[in-house]
Amino acid sequence: MITSCRFVLVALAAAWIILLSTPAQAALISESQEVAIGQETAAEVEREYRVYTDLTMNERLNRVAGPLLNVAERKLAWRFRILDDAQMNALAVPGGFIYTTRGLMEQMPDRELAFVLAHEIQHVEKRHSIRQLEASLYRQVGLAAALQLLTGGRISQGTANTIALANMVVANRYTQDMEREADSDGIRMMARAGLDPHGAVDALKTLQRNNKSSMPKFLNSLVGTHPLNQDRIRHAEELAGSLAVNAAPVPDSQLPPTDSLREAQVMLALESGPSALNPDPDLMRLALDMQAAPPSESRLEENQGVLVWNFPDTLTEKQVNSGLIDQEMPRVLGSRTFQRYGVSMVQLPEGRRRVVLLVR
Repeated sequence: MITSCRFVLVALAAAWIILLSTPAQAALISESQEVAIGQETAAEVEREYRVYTDLTMNERLNRVAGPLLNVAERKLAWRFRILDDAQMNALAVPGGFIYTTRGLMEQMPDRELAFVLAHEIQHVEKRHSIRQLEASLYRQVGLAAALQLLTGGRISQGTANTIALANMVVANRYTQDMEREADSDGIRMMARAGLDPHGAVDALKTLQRNNKSSMPKFLNSLVGTHPLNQDRIRHAEELAGSLAVNAAPVPDSQLPPTDSLREAQVMLALESGPSALNPDPDLMRLALDMQAAPPSESRLEENQGVLVWNFPDTLTEKQVNSGLIDQEMPRVLGSRTFQRYGVSMVQLPEGRRRVVLLVR
């Protein structure tokens, strides 16, 4: 009995030390649990704010994020989305979920947007929300109950435990030290990615001029957490000036090789017949860019359609055109009519092809 009690005390003491430690890879909450909590929190964000699905704006968001993710330390399934809100703001959710607002996207050039994304990525890289959550659990329920919740309770999306933890994430507010760390490491991340770190200074000045923005339900948003004072701007200026920018930016992910012949055959079919579409150079470029990280499924939006279709390369030209134009397009688009299109086709492993078709 005495041995058992000693073992429990030692285990609790060890867990307490882990809990109170501050390194980015701390302890109580595992990465898989972090992702589950993040999924639940992201669902709450998207219930509160409509996701903005404009293809061009989302392509820009992912393009600016690309070089930063190439130098990110944590290999998460990062996801970037835009919230349909005219205010300028941004938000990081545990597990790799990053949000910006439509207002921020409309008012910031790429070099400033890069800093905002780097700043929010660093909140996730350093597990700021998770470290707050671990500390909150200890304060509110005690160490033994926290250990029981995290090791004995189910932590997966949709469970009561996870919903409760997500609500705690929403209610927390970053400390000034966490904000400063996200600023500093975000600026360093920009330099490593080959981006001009002075964009951080301009971004902070832009945010300072728009400091009326807020996301009342989500206290860890970029604007509204702490004042964007001159000290933060001065620190950014000093740090950016001291850094050497990586002269050769880290390359983006390689696009799969294109299948130009089949792509041309599809284009000819799209431009023929009673519902002929006209090629759009911007949509053509966007369709090719999307091949690097294609949507998981086809979808119809307010004024545009996105079709993603995989097929074996054994299909004939007639079978491809029939499958795409006579079956897939009516299935996704219904009776909607469009005037313009962009298309790309790439070669995939194991003898398959993927076509991305955008229509407006």
